[in-house]
Amino acid sequence: MSKTNYTIIADSCGDLSSHHLTNKRINFVTVPITLTMDEENILDAEGLDTKTVVQKMRAAKKLYSACPSPEDFMQHMRENDNIIIVTLSSKLSGTHGSAQIACEQIKAEYPDKKIFLLDTLSASAGVAHILFRLAELIEDESLCFDAIAGKISEIRDKTRVRFLLQDFSNLVKTGRIKKMVGAILGITPVKLICGDDGQGEIKKFGAALGTKKGIQKLAGTVDTDTVTITHCHNETEATLLRTILEKAGITKIKTILMRGCATFYANDKGIVIAY
Repeated sequence: MSKTNYTIIADSCGDLSSHHLTNKRINFVTVPITLTMDEENILDAEGLDTKTVVQKMRAAKKLYSACPSPEDFMQHMRENDNIIIVTLSSKLSGTHGSAQIACEQIKAEYPDKKIFLLDTLSASAGVAHILFRLAELIEDESLCFDAIAGKISEIRDKTRVRFLLQDFSNLVKTGRIKKMVGAILGITPVKLICGDDGQGEIKKFGAALGTKKGIQKLAGTVDTDTVTITHCHNETEATLLRTILEKAGITKIKTILMRGCATFYANDKGIVIAY
């Protein structure tokens, strides 16, 4: 019996690039989100220099992002089958809506094509974590397409995301938090532990005095044996977080540098974990 091959399509807010999923049965591609800083548009393509993005963000007065078009997804769907599309939360972006339109159009053109679209209700490390778990399911040759779709949906429902940010200025510029709140957070030594609320939106989970204690508290939220860490040019604290987790007996840890879209919101030194 021949092995089934799969095409996985993810938007760039999932932080992974094509080299992260190398299973021979997986054709993994990413669709870039557009980042706008004042009047400059930058495509969050693989290999984008996020250090340059950070510099441009600091100088910009207005920041916003634009989701991919349905055609951006469709170009990867027409020539492939067994397609699984994984997007960031529909509560945070119109990307899932674009992917949904693409699925409807492709299904109209190719009624027999197998397509599954997953709203991760997450972003950054949360999407990356789900993508890694999806690859593991595909490696299990006993699972058919529908079984994989069902299991990855269950994994999505159980996945939790927590993050610790050093700089809230981009959340102010993008309108995610009020200017006065951002100014207060920028001068206080108290670090907030935030994350997803299980429905695709962001809420506060706790606070710590100082970054080191914040990292320790972040690690303390983990209660599974598999963790994905993404960071924005913060190898030092990502390594500290990984060390704390390993001392707690957690060894299945992946650490990834954020791509442009997550950098856009987490800002320099931001850290996100998913488990």
